[in-house]
Amino acid sequence: MNSTSMTVPVPDIVDRQFKKPLFCGPGPCDVWPSVAEALTGPVLSPMCDELFNVFDDVRAGIQYLFQTQSKLVLAMSGSGHAGMEAVISNLVGPKETILIATRGIWDERAYNISKRYGIKPIVYRIPFNRSFTLAELETQLKTYKPTALFITHGDSSSGTVQKIEGLGEICHRYGTLLLVDTVVSLGATPFFMDAWGVDGVYTSTQKALSGPAGISPVAFSARAEEKINNRKHEPPFYFDIKLLAKQWNCYGNTKAYHHTMSSPLLWALRCCLRQICQETLEKSWERHARVTEYFHKRLQQLPQGHAPTPTIDKWTGLSNEGTQPHISKVQMVTL
Repeated sequence: MNSTSMTVPVPDIVDRQFKKPLFCGPGPCDVWPSVAEALTGPVLSPMCDELFNVFDDVRAGIQYLFQTQSKLVLAMSGSGHAGMEAVISNLVGPKETILIATRGIWDERAYNISKRYGIKPIVYRIPFNRSFTLAELETQLKTYKPTALFITHGDSSSGTVQKIEGLGEICHRYGTLLLVDTVVSLGATPFFMDAWGVDGVYTSTQKALSGPAGISPVAFSARAEEKINNRKHEPPFYFDIKLLAKQWNCYGNTKAYHHTMSSPLLWALRCCLRQICQETLEKSWERHARVTEYFHKRLQQLPQGHAPTPTIDKWTGLSNEGTQPHISKVQMVTL
């Protein structure tokens, strides 16, 4: 007989009636029906051949999605924050500097993460309702010559899309790595990792890819790979790209165990990538552009008396009065 008695009674967990919400905000989007089905795929052993077949499919899809020929591409177990933390912690060490181009909540998160790792963050902040010019970013890079520049491509807290083309060349001129958040924008608007000189990039599945949150593709350039292989610091074990590259068999000669990944999320990501490959990126970009154009047109047609009341966003502190978003959050809704 047990020497202790039960102190917590059995909870009464009952089924609840739940009406599915209509997603029209900056949060998650509905999943493709095929993705919902993919979530019911079989659980895979961490070392079985079929798992590595799935890895191969996912990596090929990620290369297409980011438009990169880099072999160092894989998916993190975790939400977009896992991608953010992995990219920063692998490429910037303690006491090194990171320039954070700040215009929204995700840049503020990058600032907080950097501080926790002992990285020296330098913040260049602009109003949330505009994006950065390359000239002003070059001024900051020339002044500080940081180890890395962190910038968000599409920002859900401000509704803006940042021009990245040309920024990689400027960063490399000052010995700086370019790190980009594409959680909101990837699949919805053009992005070319190699052509734009991006060194570290991450995204997640719950936006324009129309998948569930919890798994996040990342990719690293040859320049970033060199930094990772020669770094003087160790990132967290769970986010260590050196170890994860072995698990994902990035170079075709390793099939190591690192941690047990979620099979349903892997099947879902594979299906998201398959869907966008079947549609093609060009058509996906066109579809989202049409939705945005229609959304803006309908906003202009609202009767004057039905205009939204100005409010202050609790996350950003930004009023919705007088702002002109460059990209509608409705862009992320799959039709």
